[in-house]
Parts: sequence; structure tokens; C-alpha cells
Amino acid sequence: MRFLRCKEISNKIRARVAIIGAGPAGLTAAGLLLCDGIEIDIFDMLPEPGGLMIFGIPEFRIPKSGVREGIKELKEKGINFYLNTKIGDSEDCNTSFEEIVSKYDALLLATGAWEPRKMNVDGEDLNGVYHAAPYIVNYYLVKLGYKNSSLLPSLGKSVAVIGGGLTAIDSAMVALESNAKEVYLVYRRTRKEAPAGEKEISSLEKKGVRIIEQKVPVKFVGEGGKLKYMVTVDLTLGPPDSTGRPSPIILPGTEKTFDVDSVIVAIGGKSTPPFKKNKLGIEVSEDGRILVDQKKRTNKVGIFAAGDVESGPSLIGPAVKSGMDAALSIKEFLISKKWK
Repeated sequence: MRFLRCKEISNKIRARVAIIGAGPAGLTAAGLLLCDGIEIDIFDMLPEPGGLMIFGIPEFRIPKSGVREGIKELKEKGINFYLNTKIGDSEDCNTSFEEIVSKYDALLLATGAWEPRKMNVDGEDLNGVYHAAPYIVNYYLVKLGYKNSSLLPSLGKSVAVIGGGLTAIDSAMVALESNAKEVYLVYRRTRKEAPAGEKEISSLEKKGVRIIEQKVPVKFVGEGGKLKYMVTVDLTLGPPDSTGRPSPIILPGTEKTFDVDSVIVAIGGKSTPPFKKNKLGIEVSEDGRILVDQKKRTNKVGIFAAGDVESGPSLIGPAVKSGMDAALSIKEFLISKKWK
């Protein structure tokens, strides 16, 4: 996967740009900015660049060797990577957001959507109930040798994955690779409405995953702080909701117990800006997205945002396009020195 967007690098623009986030949007933007000789520093909280392309998406979907080759080319051409470096305001951060802002001519925020969306049902905090993004990232940290396997909780013999998108598909694959004997994909609509598509779900089914449609957990029950079983209800499909798909409606009196060793909740994520809300006056939506205009500009001069942190969770293609659009706007700003 090639991120560098030119054969020859010019010295057209003399400037320093920081990019926070080494996923598809950040790497794509870096590859375009580098072509004009811009000095680029990329900061990422993980031990290797690539974001979810390395630490979240299975090899069969995006080969890691291709991603690593593209990153190697960026390094060889002079881009600086600062890894295991978390930018922000929390106690686990290495560097404050304000410090980064003060050192560069422009800044691109490409920190993705790492915060898991929760179901907000009783027992969701039990041991044995995991959320997809953090569990999958930890799984790959162990698999790639960055973390000791003892630090990854075992899923056990039976695993239920809640959701119908690609993250749910990938979570089921992780469960299979972890030697679970029974893996269930539990989805509140039918496979026809699943965001992942019928082809992905059929592929899972062929691998032995049992697909359970029109059912949802309403409670997780534990013993001694550990998940013992979940309580599910059946659903029927009603009129279209805001997504255009049929709205799931609970059927009263259909509660059933569902014995599983663990659950992976894979119902989506939220954007994760590298700062607390309204830092430096940067506007953020209620669901965590950094608000930008058509040129990926925030309302703070010199600061841009691209990828899932401004769009919400999406696919690799849109993130790449977003990174390219942001890079063009950054170059325009560095040349003109004008903002809106």
C-alpha cells in the first residue's frame, strides 16, 4: 500500500507539519505533503505505524506487509515517526496537545475512532464482557509480539459477538483464531440489513460461526464479577429508522438466558480527538467528531482534521480520501497564509 504520492520530492514549501495519528488518513496526508518538501512529524500511541490496518483489520482484508512497505518508504524519504506517544490531556499522555500546537506551522488531527460504543445495559462492566476495539487491538499487540500473552484475557470456549458490521465480523474471526469452540454472531436485524453485507456473514457461517438474527442482549449476569450468561430478547422489524433500515422492536415476553463464556460488543465506535472538548476553541460534536468545513479546517487557525475523528467510524477508502483532501488544504494554507 503506497502512501507517497510522487516520484520526486521538491522543496516547494518550507514548513513543519505535525500529524497526530498514523492510520490511513494520517499516512496518506503525510505522503502527499512530503512531495513538496514539507518537514513532517507523525505521532502515534501504538508501537508501530498503521493504526487499525496493523492492529485491527485481519490480514486477509488488508495485508500488513503492503502497509509496512508503504510506511518504510515514508521513513526512507524523511518522515519522522514518534511511536508509543499519546498526545492529549489525560494522565496517560506523553505530551500535551498545546505543546504540539505551539511547535508547528500546521497540525492535522487523524486520531480515528477508538472509543467503543456501549450498549448501556446491566452487567456490561463484568469480566468477560469486552468491547471490540480495545480487545482486538490488544489481541494484535500480543500476536505481533508487542505484548505478553498473559495480558490478554481468554475468551473461553463459547463467545457471542454482538453486532453486524465489519468490526463484528473481525471480532468473530479473532474468537475463532483464539480457539473458541462455539462462536455466535448476534444481530438485532436480519443479515440482509447487516452493514457488513451478506457475503461477509455467509463467509463467517462457512467457518463455523452461528448467525443469530433479530435478537439482542438486555442484561449480562455474572457471579463473583465474572460473566455467567446473558439475557436476550427477540425482535421484530418495524418502520425504517434514521438509517433507512427497519427499526428493531422488542417483543415482550421473549426473554431467554444465553450461556456464554465471553461477549464481544461490536456495535460501533466514537471519534477520539486528542484533547478534551472545546480545547483551544476547537468545536466538537455531541458524538465526539471534530467539526470541520469542506476543506477539513477546524475553527482554529492552522489545525485540520481528517479520517474517522471528523467523520465517525468509516472504511479505509473514505479515510484515505479524507487524508488527501486535508493535505491539499494544508498546502494551500502554508502557501497563502490565509485562513478562510
